[in-house]
Amino acid sequence: VAIIVLLFIFLSNQFVRFMHSAAGGMLSGSAINILLLLQLPILSAVLLPASLFLGILLAYGRLYADSEMTILAACGMNPGRLLRTTMSFSVVVMIFVAVLSLWLNPKVYKYSDHIASGVTSVNLDMIKANNFNLIANGKWIFYVSEVSSKDKQFYNIFAAQQPDDQDYKNNSDLCVVTAKSGYKKIDPKTGDLYMILVDGYRYVGTPGQKDYEVMKYDEYGLRMQQEVVAWRGDASSIPTLQLWNTRQDRLAVAELQWRISLPLSALILTLLGTPLSKIKPKRGRYAKIAPAVLLYVIYANFLFLTKAWIKSGALTPVLGMWWVHGLMLILAIFLIGQQVGWWRFFMAKGE
Repeated sequence: VAIIVLLFIFLSNQFVRFMHSAAGGMLSGSAINILLLLQLPILSAVLLPASLFLGILLAYGRLYADSEMTILAACGMNPGRLLRTTMSFSVVVMIFVAVLSLWLNPKVYKYSDHIASGVTSVNLDMIKANNFNLIANGKWIFYVSEVSSKDKQFYNIFAAQQPDDQDYKNNSDLCVVTAKSGYKKIDPKTGDLYMILVDGYRYVGTPGQKDYEVMKYDEYGLRMQQEVVAWRGDASSIPTLQLWNTRQDRLAVAELQWRISLPLSALILTLLGTPLSKIKPKRGRYAKIAPAVLLYVIYANFLFLTKAWIKSGALTPVLGMWWVHGLMLILAIFLIGQQVGWWRFFMAKGE
């Protein structure tokens, strides 16, 4: 249940992000549905360790609160045995997360990039009549008065090219095109997509300037740039083996350590969650939820931060994310020692 709720929250956030891209003409409606579906394994790899941690806290917390854990302890379920039982299930989760993180998700990221890079080829299908439409990743603004679904023609076209320079007065590359009709065409040799405009005018430059040009044409082709949309700008889609072979690169080693950290966090969070779930019956089953969740937030945030630090060169890859896992592992051992009674044993031995 926990992972379903978390998936819904994060998918909603991704949906808003994709809708924003679609509003800018960078995604189609069909692409949004596919990309949302592809987010499931990506988010699952991140959220499964968190869901396992939360599940341990809630399940064992209820047993402690209802004094059922006391009955189990009387039947031989001591804290050490409880931890071993929990760890056996945690290993299964760790293996599943490792498969997602190390093998499946790079393929998913690569396919997502493929979907995103093909957006331009369907952008012209997104043109709606009597609306201003952003085309070619926002480089062109199109306005048409009529769209014929029968012969796939556009009528009474107005198109303006977005200038690279925000200073319109000094930009001599401003281009406005009008046409009575138009249709899309794919070049069989290059695969490039063109908008073929029929019977219109092309205006280049700033009106009133000496270099201002007006050209009448019978047929004019506008090439729609088919650029790959960069969603992340990192090494997410690179296979894990290739990352290992190029681990001298900061981006590669940051991504590699991140992929290893996800399954590793499942084990560490299990070690943390088992002792943290122990509460006194009078305190209620949710007594330690808030501090435990805060601990997870700190853990997760430092993993994200160290990934960024490795990329920027602010943190050496040798130290990398391992110090974060190390600190959490030491804390987990300390908490387990308190629960099992190791500390009392060593203190008694010292006396």
